[in-house]
Amino acid sequence: MNGGRINKTCFAAMVGIGRPQLNKIEKGTANVRLSMVEELADALETTPEKLLFEQFDPTSIAIPRKAPDWQFDPYS
Repeated sequence: MNGGRINKTCFAAMVGIGRPQLNKIEKGTANVRLSMVEELADALETTPEKLLFEQFDPTSIAIPRKAPDWQFDPYS
């Protein structure tokens, strides 16, 4: 982990999606279920309301306090 940050691939795995899907969410081209908004908000230690309705500064994100309990295998 670099400077208190994680990369997109690790973050995507943390919330149970692939990097391409995370890119689509960031661009606003993905149809996202409320449950995924809740997962993203939880991983970012914020609320779904803030993600959906407030200006969000991605540079303010640090490593989430809870450690991920997953083993990422990009070939699975």
